[in-house]
Amino acid sequence: MASNFESSIQSGGCDFIHDFACSACEKDGLNREAQHLCNHCTKYYGDSCVPVHNKLYKRHTVLDRKDVKKWAAAPGMLDVLERCERHPGEAPKLVCGDHGQLCCHVCVAVVHRQCSSIQHIPDVAKGIGKDPEFRQLPQRVAVLRKQIEDMKNDRKKNSASLRKTRTAIVDEIKAIRKKINDILDKMEKTTVQDLDRLVADQELSIKKGIESCTQMDDELKNITDDIQSKDSSGEPPLYIGFRKCKEIIKQANEILQNMPSVVKYEITFRKHNEIEDNLCSVTTFGELNDSNVFCKQPRTSLFPRDHVFATNGYKQYNVKISSDKDECDIEGICELPGGEVVITDYNNMTVKLLDQKYRVVDHCDVPENPYDVCHIGGNEVAVCVNKNKKNRHEFHFINITKGKLVTTRKLSFTHECFSAAHHRNNLYISSNNALYVYPMTGELVEKLYEDKSGGDTVMGFAISNDGKTIYITNYSNNQLITLNNLGNKLVTFTDPDLRGPTGVHVTTAGNVFVCCWTSNTVLQVDNDAKTKLATLARKQDGVYGPKALYFSSRSSSLVVGGKKDTLLVLNVR
Repeated sequence: MASNFESSIQSGGCDFIHDFACSACEKDGLNREAQHLCNHCTKYYGDSCVPVHNKLYKRHTVLDRKDVKKWAAAPGMLDVLERCERHPGEAPKLVCGDHGQLCCHVCVAVVHRQCSSIQHIPDVAKGIGKDPEFRQLPQRVAVLRKQIEDMKNDRKKNSASLRKTRTAIVDEIKAIRKKINDILDKMEKTTVQDLDRLVADQELSIKKGIESCTQMDDELKNITDDIQSKDSSGEPPLYIGFRKCKEIIKQANEILQNMPSVVKYEITFRKHNEIEDNLCSVTTFGELNDSNVFCKQPRTSLFPRDHVFATNGYKQYNVKISSDKDECDIEGICELPGGEVVITDYNNMTVKLLDQKYRVVDHCDVPENPYDVCHIGGNEVAVCVNKNKKNRHEFHFINITKGKLVTTRKLSFTHECFSAAHHRNNLYISSNNALYVYPMTGELVEKLYEDKSGGDTVMGFAISNDGKTIYITNYSNNQLITLNNLGNKLVTFTDPDLRGPTGVHVTTAGNVFVCCWTSNTVLQVDNDAKTKLATLARKQDGVYGPKALYFSSRSSSLVVGGKKDTLLVLNVR
């Protein structure tokens, strides 16, 4: 029978104490009496659980209640308190003080032969019932089980909440789809109406032409018939017919001359490619984000927001390829979800794909000098392509498929296009002195910020993960500008090491890094951009004319690009 201690912490199922409880039900927190024993599994089963067992293990020997006397003698069927964890057929009779473990005779012989503190359990167990810690066990177990139960219930509630959220999002997606369908239906109806109107107009014109031709033909036939019928009536009737026929011929010629000489009426149709292109450019109805309220920082970052970085060595990787005609000049860097890196080479007018070891595995040419590159989503990036003399200001979308770079479409702008970022389905593009916001389709939403105090006042920029803060490098005035998401200036940061700032990057956790062309430095500033936290690298560390940088949480490194055909990878900690 179960002990008093067991009964004090019994819960689940009924409150009866069974001499043998169903093993399967116990796993589910239920207390149900066992009616069967499997010698092979060394487990007990109730009437409702044994059919499942028997179906799975047809060759196992199962004893029912009429053989209950054999249960306790079955191999491994000692009571849980009388069963050695390592040797289920043996009972723990000893305790090892060196290891703090209960032992059977086999344990002592095999594992604890060298131990010096082996004691007989009956000797150690004297007075255990009066031990305060033992008396508190039921309460401690009850509290712990309550915590476990609460945790299970919280997760069940969370699961139910997730299902409700999914239903709500699906409903919203269907509503969006219906709205799009309604728009498309309206477009179709309007286009067909325009087509019907054109067809009706042309058919009316054709009908009028036919009627005019028929009338002229009838009049000419009738006058010639009249003349022929008057042939024997003398010359006066013939003369009258002659004059009238000439008048009708004159009218007919005038009508023919004024009638359009249309051989064939036609209607052509040229579809708007923008509709299909825009739909193809958007792969989902919206952006899905998962979050864990217990996480103190985003999963993609190993470092908290206020972490001050230090360098732990660096390496340089050559990214020059055989087709390059000039020295590589890296203007943009971004990382794909799989760890591949995409860079833009200004001098050689190419976009290059690097593997996780920074080896060039593919490249594609662009029509003019490429500047920044930003990650759009999945394996898609977009590159700023700019040439003022040719008035080319474009944004090229590139997909990475099976290790190949494939340009899919482009957007054109009336202003220069130097730096870019994608955030919550919007494109942010700088023109060197202004920052613009566009949807993915390319129509201007707003000019968020502008500074005409110099030629390169919006050199580069980065957006915080929550979209509330924007960091801008002002190259002309040696400043790092911080804006809110309304374009209002919050902070202007300067520092002796911040000379000619170019690239800026903010991690998902909020760590901010800046590279500077003139001072050949890489800096870390606090997330409010009020204080320099560290100068991480200088020219002596391999920094030379840096223009772009990117923090890789995958490898805990800062990737810096500039001139000299190389990427500088700073290991940080």
